[in-house]
Amino acid sequence: MNDDERLEDDEETGLTGKDRGRRRRRKRRHTRMDDRVVDAKYTKEEEAIAKQSFVRASLINVLLIGLWYLFSISISVYNKWMFGHDEGEGSEGKALNFPFPLFTTCMHMIVQFCLASAVLFFLPSFRPRHDSLNLHAMGNSQQRLEPIDPEKPLMTRWFYLTRIGPCGIATGMDIGLGNTSLKFISLTFFTMCKSSVLGFVLLFAFLFRLEKPSWKLGAIILTMTVGVVMMVAGETAFNALGFILIMMSSLSSGFRWSLTQILLLRHPATSNPFSSIFLLAPVMFVSLLVIALPVEGVSNVIQGFADLTANKGLLLGVLILLFPGCLAFLMTTSEFALLKRTSVVTLSICGIFKEVVTISAASIVFDDQLTPVNLSGLVVTIGSIAAYNYIKIKKMRDEARMEAHFANDDYQPVLSAEPEGEAPPAEDGGPRGAIAGASTGQMLRSALSVLPPDRVTITDSPVRQSPVKRPGDME
Repeated sequence: MNDDERLEDDEETGLTGKDRGRRRRRKRRHTRMDDRVVDAKYTKEEEAIAKQSFVRASLINVLLIGLWYLFSISISVYNKWMFGHDEGEGSEGKALNFPFPLFTTCMHMIVQFCLASAVLFFLPSFRPRHDSLNLHAMGNSQQRLEPIDPEKPLMTRWFYLTRIGPCGIATGMDIGLGNTSLKFISLTFFTMCKSSVLGFVLLFAFLFRLEKPSWKLGAIILTMTVGVVMMVAGETAFNALGFILIMMSSLSSGFRWSLTQILLLRHPATSNPFSSIFLLAPVMFVSLLVIALPVEGVSNVIQGFADLTANKGLLLGVLILLFPGCLAFLMTTSEFALLKRTSVVTLSICGIFKEVVTISAASIVFDDQLTPVNLSGLVVTIGSIAAYNYIKIKKMRDEARMEAHFANDDYQPVLSAEPEGEAPPAEDGGPRGAIAGASTGQMLRSALSVLPPDRVTITDSPVRQSPVKRPGDME
């Protein structure tokens, strides 16, 4: 593949300096001077629209977070039972003692690939297309108006090797090393150390320019780190190998979540969770298998599987291996859906609270003990999470108000001659028409609709009149 095709793939995904500069100039151009000087005043109608949009988005996010918590905690407890070993008197039967986490995770990848393939086969609407919804490209009107070339491949070999490959390898390392560490450390210590992934996520988010640095965010992250250290303090069952494995897993997790957000937002082939899992699962399987064969040994895995089927039966033994793959598929789907709607830092902070819930579950199921210092660390961590959520909710409200204000203030005087309740279709029947039709209320439909220059008519406003806008300013 030549350099022009590689550069073209980079421009499609928004990863080049040229594309970033274009977005920055567009953002400055569309920012009004009065918004930079004073706060905008919102009408009651704008407040109502903003509240409706905020509540709807919040409910969907809360639902996705709840599903993520449910499946993640379930699979963590299940893996600890499956890979752990009995210790002390009276602990017999609390663990399955199947010490092959890498091989088991390989089976999970096969299950996820099969389930994603089934979804894409029976639900064609989730299949990636050239015109798949790309939230990152929606603000780029020139890219949105460019004709679609059906002859151009949706996924090139270079893109798969340079984007999908690293993301899949990092994901396999994250899951595989994390599951392996459960052989050496307790579930409580695992979740405490896994909380450090927030720092790695923030590092890669800054490097990839997914998150804008701020003093408030830095203070919250620092406070949360102190809380995590307090939760780790006093761990008696410390194991150096398990600690190294879980920290490497956290590093891989920070890298793969940042890269996953880029893939979900900036390329149509990975624009939904099912197509992303379909493309990533084979890479994760190969990367885990390469590690599992020399580390766990083929003969040992075969003997372990024979012992499992001898004790549990063939059918139950196979189900024990494959059932966590179904949980992992549901967990990954909810994670990807939440990541696409929010940000990688928000996902990580929600994960911190999930770890707190996991620690509580582990103390109940596996009798893991927590000291007063650990409990104090939990309180500090929960407080910092609450502070971040307050800032995030305030930002979401402000954005919803600003969108409603722009829709009502900037574009209301310039309306089309279309019949009421009917959104003007796009020339090519592309995403613009779908977006305009999906907006709430006639006001937003008029605001989000962009007519061709030859069909634009000016309607007088009862309050004020707007000058005729040039075709170049209609965006």
